[in-house]
Amino acid sequence: MPASSGSPMTANFMVFIGGIWLWGEPIMIESDTGEMMAVLLMDTQGTFDNTSTYQQCMTVFALSTIISSVQIYNVVDNIQEDALQHLSLFVEYGRMAMEQPHNFGKPFQKLVFCVRDFKNQEEYEFGDGSDFLNNVLQTNADQPEEIKVVRELLHEYFEDIQCYLLPHPGYKVAERQSFRGHVKDLRPLFREELKKMVPNLVGPHVLKPKLVNGKTVTCRKMIHYFKEYAASFDGETLPQPQSILNANAKLICIEAAHEAKMNYCRGMDRSTYGTRMMSEKKLLEAHIKHGITALNIYDKCPKIGSNEVRRLLLEKLQEDINAELERYKRLNEAKRVTGCASAMLACGDSVFLGIGLGSAASGAIAGAALTLQAGVVSLGIVAIPISLTTLFFIWAYVWTKPCFDRYSNKNK
Repeated sequence: MPASSGSPMTANFMVFIGGIWLWGEPIMIESDTGEMMAVLLMDTQGTFDNTSTYQQCMTVFALSTIISSVQIYNVVDNIQEDALQHLSLFVEYGRMAMEQPHNFGKPFQKLVFCVRDFKNQEEYEFGDGSDFLNNVLQTNADQPEEIKVVRELLHEYFEDIQCYLLPHPGYKVAERQSFRGHVKDLRPLFREELKKMVPNLVGPHVLKPKLVNGKTVTCRKMIHYFKEYAASFDGETLPQPQSILNANAKLICIEAAHEAKMNYCRGMDRSTYGTRMMSEKKLLEAHIKHGITALNIYDKCPKIGSNEVRRLLLEKLQEDINAELERYKRLNEAKRVTGCASAMLACGDSVFLGIGLGSAASGAIAGAALTLQAGVVSLGIVAIPISLTTLFFIWAYVWTKPCFDRYSNKNK
């Protein structure tokens, strides 16, 4: 994903949900176009083994596939029928996504079958397993219907499907209870095959950013997307294609609402620019004008998924715009005080202003004295005469200084 608008993560490890681990720092790689890409490594250790329920496994599998630009499906020895069955969720979601009024293209990017401990070297060599995969994905009359559908439609919903055949990593690794990742412990043949596979997955010539709803995902957005998808799978039941679709719909609406609100604020900033206070009528006219523009921007966002999601976010947008209006009202009201003070200082040459200020200051001081004598002490009451007295002396200085200057020049 592009790294320009997102800050890198600095923790050593971060765990988001049971079974999903993310490496704490992105690996920065410059693509062939010169753009810096942040590659995030994610592991779903334990998926589809005996340590987790099937519901937990499918949740982790679905979440990792949705947020990854490259999903490596790690299997042992062969691609079994149950491994393909796990992909039926994505085939069903792909079907729903492609049937929506707004089509963003294929919903998933790259799927890579990584077959470890591959033993059938007589027929297929280590490395590129395209021929092996084509043979696995062939259909026949004896297969269950759901398996046939997965085989037939997998290529329609993933942009690219690849397969790599790897040897056993070495018995020194397999015998250990916890492999610590030391390259020296890997079998030399396994290391050589990894050197061929990794550049074909994340090399600068093949690296592509993660896309969600047809838009590039930045590092900053990825955290938000992760939370939305995780929330859609938070339950006791298996993930549903409709849940994924609604999560995508919510993401689209959130971005559209943010853009609409920013457009409203930019318009109101232009309308209220300046130091003079606007009339309430003109302020409301600007609010209506830019509010309608914002709602039109939101209405143009692609309509997918549940209408309920769209309606709730529209209500939230309207609340945010009304809250912004109250903020602009307060800023506009503040200009009244600032404008009065500026006008008084600008009219410093007027003797009538001096008389008015002096009277106001004297009256305020007298009022404060009476209040204090009555035993009522208030910071606000004392502050008013002090401020007016200060303004009076400023006026007196501005008005009398030219007179003293002219008198001094005559004496010289």
